[in-house]
Amino acid sequence: MSQTPPIGSIVPLDGAAPELSYPGLSPQLLARVKQLWSAAGLDFDSHWRVGLRSLPGFRAVPRVETAANSTDVDLVFLFDQCVIWVRAFHEAATLGKARQTSGLSAAQWHGLSALSARLTDQLAALRLLALTNLPMPAMQIARSITEDVDMALVLLIRPKLAQRFAECRTVDEASDFWRRHIAGGRAFRSISERLYSVGIDHSADTDYAKWRKSVLTTLGAAVHSNALKTSVTTRQQGDSLLSGDSLHFAAFRIHELCAFAQLIEPDLIDVLTAAYRTDDTAKPAAGTLGALAGPLSGILIHQIPSLSAPPAASQQAVKPH
Repeated sequence: MSQTPPIGSIVPLDGAAPELSYPGLSPQLLARVKQLWSAAGLDFDSHWRVGLRSLPGFRAVPRVETAANSTDVDLVFLFDQCVIWVRAFHEAATLGKARQTSGLSAAQWHGLSALSARLTDQLAALRLLALTNLPMPAMQIARSITEDVDMALVLLIRPKLAQRFAECRTVDEASDFWRRHIAGGRAFRSISERLYSVGIDHSADTDYAKWRKSVLTTLGAAVHSNALKTSVTTRQQGDSLLSGDSLHFAAFRIHELCAFAQLIEPDLIDVLTAAYRTDDTAKPAAGTLGALAGPLSGILIHQIPSLSAPPAASQQAVKPH
C-alpha cells in the first residue's frame, strides 16, 4: 500500500475541517451527511471534534494513492459517526443512571451505561487496528462488539434480566450471567422474538440470520484459532483496507442497535433526551455529547442505506437488504 503520509505521521490540527482527516472521501457522502446534521439543527464540524477527534488514539485515514474509489474512506467516515453516537449514548445513559430518569429502570440505565462505555473502548480500538492494518485482532474486537450490542438490546427487552446483570459483583458471577443469558445465540433469540412481534422476521431460517451466522463464524475463527490468518493477511495491501469487513460489520451492528432499540422501546429518544435535560451538573463536554444521543439517532438511521454493501474483497455471504 502506497501511503502519503505514512500512517500516524501527520494528524490534522484540532480546528481543522473534519474532511481533512478523510483524504479521498466521497464529496457526495460528505454533503449528504452534513445535510442530515444541518436538518436536525446540529453543527457537524464542532460535534465531530468533541465526539471523534478527542477519541483516544485518534488518527486520520491514510491517503492511498492506488485506491480505485472512495469505498474504504467512506466506510471509516460512516463508522466514525457510529462512534460519536455510542459516546453520546453513553453520556446520556450515565446521566440517566445518576438522575434515575424515568422511562427505564435503574438497572437498565446501569447496564446501558456500562455496555456503552465498553463499546466506546472497543470501537476506538477497532478503528486504530483497522487503520494500522491489523485484521486479526480487529476481527476479535468486532466479535465482542456484536455480543455487547445484543446484550444492550436484551437489557431493553427484559428489565428483570437487567436487574440480574446489575447485581453481578464478581468476575465469576458476570461469567455465569454471560453463559446463561447471552452466549450461544441466546440473546439474539430474545431479540428476534421481540422484533417479530413488531413485524420484523429475523428467525433462524431467514437470509439475515444465515448471513449473521456466517459472519460470526468467521469472527469466531479469529478468536479461537488462527486458521484464517494466512488468507486474511496475504491480501494485497494496496487493494483495500484489510479490516474493512470488521469495520463494516461493527458499523452495521451499531446501526442495528440504534434502530432496533427504538422499535423495542419506542420512547427511547425522548427518554435519552430527558436524561440529559434533567442533569444540571453535567460538564460542558459531557452535556454536548449527551444532548446528541436523541437527534443523532435519527441521523444514524438515515445513513443505513449508505452502508448497504459490504466490502467485496472478502465477504463470503452478501448481506440481505
